[in-house]
Amino acid sequence: MLSGCERGGPLRLHALTYQQIDVTALQAAIASEGHFDIVPGGGPADLSSLQALTEGYADLGIIDNSTPFQSGVRTVIPLYRSVLHLLVRDGVSLAQKRQTGEDISVYVVNDSHAGQTFLSLAAQRAGILANRLHRVNQLQSGVTDVIVYFGPINPQSTPWYQPGYSLVSLADAGEAAAEFLREGVSLLVPQLKSMEIPALTYNLPGNERPLQSLSVATLLVSAKAIDEERIYALTRLLVEQKPLFAALEPDIFSWVSERFDREKLNFPLHPGARRYFERDEPTPLERYADSINLLVYLAILLATGVVGLLRWRTQRKKDRVDTFYSRLLVIRERSPHEPAAELLEEVRQLELEAYRLLIHEKLSADESFRIFTDLLGSIRAELQAKAAAV
Repeated sequence: MLSGCERGGPLRLHALTYQQIDVTALQAAIASEGHFDIVPGGGPADLSSLQALTEGYADLGIIDNSTPFQSGVRTVIPLYRSVLHLLVRDGVSLAQKRQTGEDISVYVVNDSHAGQTFLSLAAQRAGILANRLHRVNQLQSGVTDVIVYFGPINPQSTPWYQPGYSLVSLADAGEAAAEFLREGVSLLVPQLKSMEIPALTYNLPGNERPLQSLSVATLLVSAKAIDEERIYALTRLLVEQKPLFAALEPDIFSWVSERFDREKLNFPLHPGARRYFERDEPTPLERYADSINLLVYLAILLATGVVGLLRWRTQRKKDRVDTFYSRLLVIRERSPHEPAAELLEEVRQLELEAYRLLIHEKLSADESFRIFTDLLGSIRAELQAKAAAV
Protein backbone atom coordinates (compact mmCIF):
# COMPACT_ATOMS: atom_id res chain seq x y z
CA MET A 1 0.00 0.00 0.00
CA LEU A 2 2.75 2.42 0.97
CA SER A 3 4.76 1.62 -2.11
CA GLY A 4 1.67 2.52 -4.12
CA CYS A 5 1.74 5.95 -2.48
CA GLU A 6 5.35 6.34 -3.55
CA ARG A 7 4.53 5.41 -7.14
CA GLY A 8 1.85 8.10 -7.16
CA GLY A 9 4.42 10.81 -6.48
CA PRO A 10 4.43 13.35 -3.62
CA LEU A 11 1.23 14.84 -2.26
CA ARG A 12 1.21 18.63 -2.65
CA LEU A 13 0.02 20.43 0.50
CA HIS A 14 -1.19 24.01 0.32
CA ALA A 15 -0.77 25.51 3.81
CA LEU A 16 -1.07 29.22 4.52
CA THR A 17 1.19 31.06 6.92
CA TYR A 18 -1.55 31.84 9.42
CA GLN A 19 -2.35 28.10 9.68
CA GLN A 20 1.06 27.66 11.33
CA ILE A 21 1.98 24.38 9.67
CA ASP A 22 5.62 23.95 8.71
CA VAL A 23 5.37 21.88 5.53
CA THR A 24 9.11 21.27 5.44
CA ALA A 25 9.17 19.79 8.97
CA LEU A 26 6.00 17.82 8.20
CA GLN A 27 7.60 16.52 5.03
CA ALA A 28 10.59 15.15 6.96
CA ALA A 29 8.39 13.45 9.57
CA ILE A 30 6.16 11.79 6.98
CA ALA A 31 9.08 10.65 4.87
CA SER A 32 10.66 8.95 7.91
CA GLU A 33 7.52 6.94 8.67
CA GLY A 34 5.28 6.76 5.61
CA HIS A 35 7.52 5.98 2.63
CA PHE A 36 5.83 8.71 0.63
CA ASP A 37 6.35 12.43 0.38
CA ILE A 38 4.52 15.69 1.01
CA VAL A 39 5.72 18.85 -0.67
CA PRO A 40 4.46 22.44 -0.71
CA GLY A 41 1.74 23.18 -3.23
CA GLY A 42 2.18 25.62 -6.09
CA GLY A 43 0.19 28.49 -7.51
CA PRO A 44 0.00 32.20 -6.59
CA ALA A 45 0.95 33.11 -3.03
CA ASP A 46 -2.45 34.61 -2.21
CA LEU A 47 -4.37 31.55 -3.39
CA SER A 48 -6.73 29.99 -0.83
CA SER A 49 -6.50 26.27 -0.06
CA LEU A 50 -9.87 25.67 -1.71
CA GLN A 51 -8.77 27.44 -4.87
CA ALA A 52 -5.47 25.57 -4.88
CA LEU A 53 -7.34 22.25 -4.78
CA THR A 54 -10.01 23.06 -7.35
CA GLU A 55 -7.52 24.69 -9.75
CA GLY A 56 -5.08 21.78 -9.57
CA TYR A 57 -2.21 23.48 -7.72
CA ALA A 58 -2.44 21.15 -4.71
CA ASP A 59 -3.60 17.70 -3.63
CA LEU A 60 -4.14 18.61 0.04
CA GLY A 61 -5.34 21.75 1.77
CA ILE A 62 -6.44 23.09 5.15
CA ILE A 63 -9.81 24.87 5.34
CA ASP A 64 -12.43 25.95 7.87
CA ASN A 65 -15.37 23.58 8.24
CA SER A 66 -17.65 26.59 7.77
CA THR A 67 -16.55 26.77 4.13
CA PRO A 68 -19.50 25.84 1.87
CA PHE A 69 -19.32 22.52 0.06
CA GLN A 70 -17.63 22.50 -3.31
CA SER A 71 -17.58 19.60 -5.72
CA GLY A 72 -14.35 17.67 -6.02
CA VAL A 73 -13.15 18.27 -2.43
CA ARG A 74 -13.22 15.63 0.31
CA THR A 75 -12.29 15.55 4.02
CA VAL A 76 -9.29 13.52 5.16
CA ILE A 77 -9.48 14.28 8.91
CA PRO A 78 -10.25 17.22 11.24
CA LEU A 79 -6.94 18.64 12.44
CA TYR A 80 -7.71 21.19 15.15
CA ARG A 81 -10.17 23.92 16.17
CA SER A 82 -9.54 27.41 14.87
CA VAL A 83 -10.41 30.02 17.49
CA LEU A 84 -11.51 33.60 16.92
CA HIS A 85 -8.93 36.14 18.07
CA LEU A 86 -10.51 39.59 17.92
CA LEU A 87 -8.18 42.58 18.24
CA VAL A 88 -9.12 46.26 18.41
CA ARG A 89 -6.70 49.13 17.87
CA ASP A 90 -5.81 50.98 21.07
CA GLY A 91 -7.74 54.22 21.41
CA VAL A 92 -10.67 52.98 19.26
CA SER A 93 -14.04 52.91 21.05
CA LEU A 94 -16.42 50.55 19.33
CA ALA A 95 -19.32 51.85 21.40
CA GLN A 96 -18.59 55.41 20.30
CA LYS A 97 -18.27 54.34 16.66
CA ARG A 98 -21.64 52.62 16.89
CA GLN A 99 -23.22 55.76 18.31
CA THR A 100 -21.72 58.11 15.74
CA GLY A 101 -22.24 55.73 12.82
CA GLU A 102 -18.61 55.95 11.77
CA ASP A 103 -17.07 53.25 9.60
CA ILE A 104 -14.87 50.63 11.22
CA SER A 105 -12.10 49.21 9.08
CA VAL A 106 -11.71 45.46 9.52
CA TYR A 107 -8.95 43.17 8.31
CA VAL A 108 -9.69 39.42 8.15
CA VAL A 109 -6.40 37.55 8.32
CA ASN A 110 -5.99 35.56 5.10
CA ASP A 111 -9.63 36.27 4.26
CA SER A 112 -10.71 33.11 6.12
CA HIS A 113 -14.27 31.96 5.58
CA ALA A 114 -14.88 31.69 9.33
CA GLY A 115 -13.80 35.32 9.69
CA GLN A 116 -16.15 36.39 6.91
CA THR A 117 -18.98 34.46 8.55
CA PHE A 118 -18.30 36.15 11.87
CA LEU A 119 -18.47 39.58 10.27
CA SER A 120 -21.54 38.95 8.12
CA LEU A 121 -23.58 37.29 10.85
CA ALA A 122 -22.38 37.55 14.42
CA ALA A 123 -20.64 40.92 14.41
CA GLN A 124 -23.29 42.99 12.67
CA ARG A 125 -26.32 41.28 14.25
CA ALA A 126 -24.95 41.32 17.77
CA GLY A 127 -23.49 44.79 17.49
CA ILE A 128 -20.05 43.82 18.73
CA LEU A 129 -18.79 46.02 15.92
CA ALA A 130 -20.38 49.05 14.35
CA ASN A 131 -23.09 48.55 11.76
CA ARG A 132 -20.91 50.16 9.10
CA LEU A 133 -18.00 47.82 8.46
CA HIS A 134 -15.35 48.54 5.89
CA ARG A 135 -13.26 45.51 5.05
CA VAL A 136 -9.70 46.11 3.91
CA ASN A 137 -7.53 43.71 1.93
CA GLN A 138 -4.28 44.72 3.62
CA LEU A 139 -3.53 45.46 7.24
CA GLN A 140 -2.25 48.95 7.94
CA SER A 141 -0.88 48.79 11.44
CA GLY A 142 -2.04 51.78 13.47
CA VAL A 143 -4.74 52.59 10.89
CA THR A 144 -6.94 49.49 10.58
CA ASP A 145 -9.39 49.45 13.48
CA VAL A 146 -10.06 45.72 13.93
CA ILE A 147 -8.19 42.47 13.19
CA VAL A 148 -10.15 39.21 12.91
CA TYR A 149 -8.04 36.06 13.10
CA PHE A 150 -9.23 32.44 13.20
CA GLY A 151 -6.45 30.03 14.06
CA PRO A 152 -5.12 27.58 16.66
CA ILE A 153 -4.51 28.75 20.20
CA ASN A 154 -0.72 28.91 20.17
CA PRO A 155 0.91 31.29 22.65
CA GLN A 156 4.31 30.52 21.09
CA SER A 157 3.34 31.79 17.66
CA THR A 158 1.45 35.06 17.22
CA PRO A 159 2.30 36.45 13.76
CA TRP A 160 -1.25 37.78 13.57
CA TYR A 161 -0.69 40.17 16.49
CA GLN A 162 0.30 43.78 15.90
CA PRO A 163 1.63 46.18 18.55
CA GLY A 164 -0.91 48.80 19.45
CA TYR A 165 -3.86 46.34 19.45
CA SER A 166 -5.61 44.53 22.30
CA LEU A 167 -7.60 41.32 22.42
CA VAL A 168 -11.27 41.87 23.23
CA SER A 169 -14.04 39.54 24.40
CA LEU A 170 -17.37 38.97 22.70
CA ALA A 171 -18.89 39.46 26.14
CA ASP A 172 -18.13 43.18 25.72
CA ALA A 173 -21.01 43.41 23.24
CA GLY A 174 -23.50 43.52 26.11
CA GLU A 175 -25.62 40.88 27.81
CA ALA A 176 -28.07 40.17 24.96
CA ALA A 177 -25.43 40.20 22.22
CA ALA A 178 -23.05 38.07 24.27
CA GLU A 179 -25.81 35.51 24.84
CA PHE A 180 -26.52 35.42 21.10
CA LEU A 181 -22.82 34.90 20.33
CA ARG A 182 -22.61 32.19 22.97
CA GLU A 183 -25.75 30.23 22.09
CA GLY A 184 -27.46 31.64 19.00
CA VAL A 185 -24.62 31.58 16.49
CA SER A 186 -24.37 27.78 16.56
CA LEU A 187 -28.08 27.55 15.70
CA LEU A 188 -27.56 29.65 12.58
CA VAL A 189 -24.11 28.28 11.72
CA PRO A 190 -23.78 24.81 13.38
CA GLN A 191 -20.07 24.65 12.59
CA LEU A 192 -19.34 27.63 14.88
CA LYS A 193 -19.16 26.86 18.60
CA SER A 194 -18.82 29.13 21.60
CA MET A 195 -15.64 28.77 23.62
CA GLU A 196 -13.42 30.75 25.98
CA ILE A 197 -9.77 31.67 25.78
CA PRO A 198 -8.59 31.34 29.39
CA ALA A 199 -6.99 34.33 31.09
CA LEU A 200 -3.24 34.69 30.58
CA THR A 201 -3.16 32.19 27.72
CA TYR A 202 -1.35 34.87 25.73
CA ASN A 203 1.06 37.40 27.13
CA LEU A 204 -0.81 40.04 25.15
CA PRO A 205 -2.90 43.07 26.09
CA GLY A 206 -6.51 42.15 26.79
CA ASN A 207 -5.92 38.55 27.84
CA GLU A 208 -5.51 39.44 31.49
CA ARG A 209 -9.10 38.16 31.69
CA PRO A 210 -10.96 35.27 30.03
CA LEU A 211 -12.13 36.05 26.51
CA GLN A 212 -15.48 34.80 25.20
CA SER A 213 -14.86 33.63 21.65
CA LEU A 214 -15.94 31.29 18.85
CA SER A 215 -14.29 28.25 17.29
CA VAL A 216 -14.62 26.18 14.15
CA ALA A 217 -13.12 22.83 13.14
CA THR A 218 -10.23 23.05 10.70
CA LEU A 219 -10.10 20.21 8.20
CA LEU A 220 -7.35 18.55 6.24
CA VAL A 221 -8.99 18.08 2.84
CA SER A 222 -7.93 16.55 -0.44
CA ALA A 223 -8.97 16.50 -4.05
CA LYS A 224 -11.58 13.82 -4.61
CA ALA A 225 -9.52 12.36 -7.45
CA ILE A 226 -6.56 11.43 -5.22
CA ASP A 227 -6.09 7.65 -5.11
CA GLU A 228 -7.94 5.92 -2.27
CA GLU A 229 -4.89 3.95 -1.15
CA ARG A 230 -2.78 7.09 -0.75
CA ILE A 231 -5.38 8.83 1.42
CA TYR A 232 -5.86 5.64 3.45
CA ALA A 233 -2.10 5.56 4.12
CA LEU A 234 -1.98 9.26 5.02
CA THR A 235 -4.96 8.98 7.39
CA ARG A 236 -3.49 5.93 9.08
CA LEU A 237 -0.15 7.69 9.49
CA LEU A 238 -1.69 10.82 11.07
CA VAL A 239 -3.75 8.78 13.56
CA GLU A 240 -1.30 6.02 14.45
CA GLN A 241 1.79 8.26 14.55
CA LYS A 242 0.03 11.11 16.36
CA PRO A 243 2.79 11.48 19.03
CA LEU A 244 5.35 12.10 16.27
CA PHE A 245 3.31 14.89 14.69
CA ALA A 246 2.15 16.29 18.04
CA ALA A 247 5.79 16.74 19.01
CA LEU A 248 6.28 18.60 15.75
CA GLU A 249 3.24 20.90 16.06
CA PRO A 250 1.57 20.31 19.47
CA ASP A 251 -1.03 23.05 19.03
CA ILE A 252 -2.29 21.40 15.85
CA PHE A 253 -1.71 17.65 15.79
CA SER A 254 -2.48 17.09 19.49
CA TRP A 255 -6.14 17.50 18.50
CA VAL A 256 -6.07 14.81 15.81
CA SER A 257 -8.56 12.05 16.58
CA GLU A 258 -10.57 9.50 14.65
CA ARG A 259 -13.57 10.19 16.90
CA PHE A 260 -15.56 13.04 15.40
CA ASP A 261 -19.08 13.70 14.14
CA ARG A 262 -19.03 12.95 10.42
CA GLU A 263 -22.49 14.45 9.94
CA LYS A 264 -21.14 17.91 10.80
CA LEU A 265 -18.52 17.89 8.04
CA ASN A 266 -19.24 20.32 5.21
CA PHE A 267 -17.13 18.09 2.96
CA PRO A 268 -17.80 14.32 2.98
CA LEU A 269 -15.01 11.93 3.85
CA HIS A 270 -12.66 10.79 1.14
CA PRO A 271 -13.26 7.06 0.39
CA GLY A 272 -9.73 6.24 1.55
CA ALA A 273 -10.24 8.04 4.88
CA ARG A 274 -13.67 6.45 5.34
CA ARG A 275 -12.20 3.00 4.75
CA TYR A 276 -9.62 3.61 7.48
CA PHE A 277 -12.14 4.96 10.01
CA GLU A 278 -14.50 2.04 9.35
CA ARG A 279 -11.79 -0.64 9.41
CA ASP A 280 -12.93 -2.07 12.75
CA GLU A 281 -16.65 -1.57 12.29
CA PRO A 282 -18.78 -4.72 12.17
CA THR A 283 -19.97 -6.09 8.86
CA PRO A 284 -23.66 -5.64 8.00
CA LEU A 285 -24.24 -9.25 9.08
CA GLU A 286 -22.54 -8.64 12.44
CA ARG A 287 -24.24 -5.27 12.88
CA TYR A 288 -27.71 -6.72 12.44
CA ALA A 289 -27.01 -10.12 14.04
CA ASP A 290 -29.44 -9.52 16.91
CA SER A 291 -32.19 -8.44 14.53
CA ILE A 292 -31.52 -11.42 12.27
CA ASN A 293 -31.61 -13.78 15.26
CA LEU A 294 -34.93 -12.28 16.34
CA LEU A 295 -36.37 -12.67 12.84
CA VAL A 296 -35.19 -16.29 12.66
CA TYR A 297 -36.70 -16.97 16.08
CA LEU A 298 -40.01 -15.38 15.02
CA ALA A 299 -39.97 -17.37 11.76
CA ILE A 300 -39.41 -20.62 13.66
CA LEU A 301 -42.12 -19.65 16.14
CA LEU A 302 -44.51 -18.87 13.29
CA ALA A 303 -43.67 -22.12 11.49
CA THR A 304 -44.19 -24.07 14.72
CA GLY A 305 -47.54 -22.36 15.19
CA VAL A 306 -48.61 -23.13 11.63
CA VAL A 307 -47.58 -26.78 11.98
CA GLY A 308 -49.43 -27.00 15.28
CA LEU A 309 -52.54 -25.46 13.75
CA LEU A 310 -52.45 -27.90 10.83
CA ARG A 311 -52.05 -30.84 13.20
CA TRP A 312 -54.95 -29.58 15.30
CA ARG A 313 -57.18 -29.27 12.23
CA THR A 314 -56.17 -32.75 11.06
CA GLN A 315 -56.91 -34.25 14.47
CA ARG A 316 -60.24 -32.44 14.57
CA LYS A 317 -61.25 -33.90 11.21
CA LYS A 318 -60.16 -37.36 12.36
CA ASP A 319 -62.24 -36.99 15.52
CA ARG A 320 -65.29 -36.25 13.34
CA VAL A 321 -64.69 -39.41 11.30
CA ASP A 322 -64.42 -41.41 14.54
CA THR A 323 -67.96 -40.32 15.49
CA PHE A 324 -69.20 -41.74 12.19
CA TYR A 325 -67.52 -45.06 13.04
CA SER A 326 -69.35 -45.11 16.35
CA ARG A 327 -72.71 -44.32 14.77
CA LEU A 328 -72.26 -47.07 12.15
CA LEU A 329 -71.37 -49.63 14.82
CA VAL A 330 -74.46 -48.66 16.84
CA ILE A 331 -76.59 -49.28 13.73
CA ARG A 332 -74.98 -52.75 13.33
CA GLU A 333 -75.76 -53.54 16.98
CA ARG A 334 -79.42 -52.54 16.45
CA SER A 335 -79.82 -54.61 13.29
CA PRO A 336 -81.05 -57.85 15.00
CA HIS A 337 -83.85 -55.95 16.76
CA GLU A 338 -85.03 -53.25 14.30
CA PRO A 339 -86.37 -53.28 10.73
CA ALA A 340 -83.61 -53.39 8.12
CA ALA A 341 -85.34 -50.79 5.90
CA GLU A 342 -85.27 -48.15 8.64
CA LEU A 343 -81.65 -48.89 9.42
CA LEU A 344 -80.70 -48.68 5.71
CA GLU A 345 -82.27 -45.19 5.61
CA GLU A 346 -80.16 -44.16 8.64
CA VAL A 347 -77.06 -45.48 6.86
CA ARG A 348 -77.97 -43.47 3.74
CA GLN A 349 -78.47 -40.26 5.79
CA LEU A 350 -75.19 -40.88 7.59
CA GLU A 351 -73.42 -41.29 4.25
CA LEU A 352 -74.93 -38.03 2.91
CA GLU A 353 -73.88 -36.18 6.08
CA ALA A 354 -70.31 -37.48 5.77
CA TYR A 355 -70.01 -36.41 2.13
CA ARG A 356 -71.39 -32.92 2.91
CA LEU A 357 -68.73 -32.50 5.59
CA LEU A 358 -66.13 -33.75 3.10
CA ILE A 359 -67.24 -31.16 0.53
CA HIS A 360 -66.98 -28.35 3.13
CA GLU A 361 -63.49 -29.59 4.13
CA LYS A 362 -64.58 -30.52 7.61
CA LEU A 363 -63.45 -34.06 6.86
CA SER A 364 -60.33 -35.18 5.00
CA ALA A 365 -60.41 -37.71 2.18
CA ASP A 366 -57.62 -39.66 3.81
CA GLU A 367 -57.11 -43.21 5.06
CA SER A 368 -59.59 -42.71 7.94
CA PHE A 369 -62.35 -41.68 5.53
CA ARG A 370 -61.60 -44.69 3.29
CA ILE A 371 -61.97 -47.01 6.28
CA PHE A 372 -65.28 -45.29 7.09
CA THR A 373 -66.60 -45.86 3.55
CA ASP A 374 -65.50 -49.52 3.66
CA LEU A 375 -67.28 -50.02 7.00
CA LEU A 376 -70.38 -48.25 5.68
CA GLY A 377 -70.43 -50.47 2.59
CA SER A 378 -70.05 -53.62 4.73
CA ILE A 379 -72.93 -52.68 7.10
CA ARG A 380 -75.15 -51.67 4.17
CA ALA A 381 -74.55 -55.07 2.53
CA GLU A 382 -75.46 -56.84 5.79
CA LEU A 383 -78.70 -54.86 6.14
CA GLN A 384 -79.61 -55.38 2.50
CA ALA A 385 -79.09 -59.15 2.92
CA LYS A 386 -81.30 -59.13 6.01
CA ALA A 387 -84.01 -57.15 4.21
CA ALA A 388 -83.95 -59.62 1.27
CA ALA A 389 -84.29 -62.61 3.62
CA VAL A 390 -87.44 -61.13 5.12
